[in-house]
Amino acid sequence: MNPNPEDLDVCVEDLRSVCRDAWQEGLLSGCNGNASRRLPAPRDGLLCVTRSGAAKGRLTARDCCLVDARTGEILCGGPASSELGMHLELYRALPHCGAVLHSHPRRLLALSLVVAGQEDFLRLPLFEADVWRARLGFAPALPPGGAELALAVADAARAVGADKPAGAAVWMAGHGLCCWGPSLADALCMSEELEHLAAVQLLALGAR
Repeated sequence: MNPNPEDLDVCVEDLRSVCRDAWQEGLLSGCNGNASRRLPAPRDGLLCVTRSGAAKGRLTARDCCLVDARTGEILCGGPASSELGMHLELYRALPHCGAVLHSHPRRLLALSLVVAGQEDFLRLPLFEADVWRARLGFAPALPPGGAELALAVADAARAVGADKPAGAAVWMAGHGLCCWGPSLADALCMSEELEHLAAVQLLALGAR
């Protein structure tokens, strides 16, 4: 199915805008991280995905590629992100997923180095912490870009997010954060909320 050029332009601009915001907020740096979103129906079997090695704060149309969500075939542009497999597994695991943002948030990463395990990760006596932590799953430390990590993230996503059409997230130990939702804006919002909680916990730990 050939994409409508106007739909593709909208998707590319969406990727550019959200990745730029994430980069400005310190959720992405340099070429790390990746993002994708479905094209509008009836072409929602196609994905617009960031290219491998693209600087997320300075994306251009050439930094985005078109991928068949069912087969993983790159239809235009590329090479796709090294984490394409993870994106594909998430869309397969969560049919309601409209977009995925994989980031490397500096405060969440810092917190993961000083908190012993996931039981204490973002565990705070705050109402908002309970709300957002209930939408967070965990995947073990596995080599980036591999099939094992992609499947582990999809399993964790299915467990935490199958009943959450508004989106959820998975923290990948030793790696970063993967958020999804109906739109890239929703995925970015989830990332921001979790990064805010990490900042609060780091401040609290420093005050002890």
